[in-house]
Amino acid sequence: MSQAWKPFPSITHVVGRAEIDRYAELSGDYNPIHMDEAAAAATQFGGVIAHGPIGLQTLFEAVARWLGGDRIPPSVRIDVAYRGPVRIGDAVTCTAGEIADHAGDLTLQATCRNQDGGEILQALVVVPRHLAPRA
Repeated sequence: MSQAWKPFPSITHVVGRAEIDRYAELSGDYNPIHMDEAAAAATQFGGVIAHGPIGLQTLFEAVARWLGGDRIPPSVRIDVAYRGPVRIGDAVTCTAGEIADHAGDLTLQATCRNQDGGEILQALVVVPRHLAPRA
């Protein structure tokens, strides 16, 4: 018997200099690739890029919202593969594919892309069935 699950929300965040500065302050990560335009311009990225976890923000918010809360329960597993950088001004959007049953859990593939369609990251989200939101 097929189960109807609540649709996964599409979430978008625009990344600005302020988000990068705040993350650097919180994490202590002041790597020039994130902080210094001149130094970052000399890298393969050609300019400042956001810290990796900043790109995850949209994924985390989308999963939490899908599950009906403001945080992700500890029993949810998320495996992430980074695919591209997040730049200042990027609008990062998280979407997900079909929700599938797998070994008693629910799984879904989520993708975060920038406003040009460039892939930022892919994630496999594994949710214990008892936490899954029904439609």
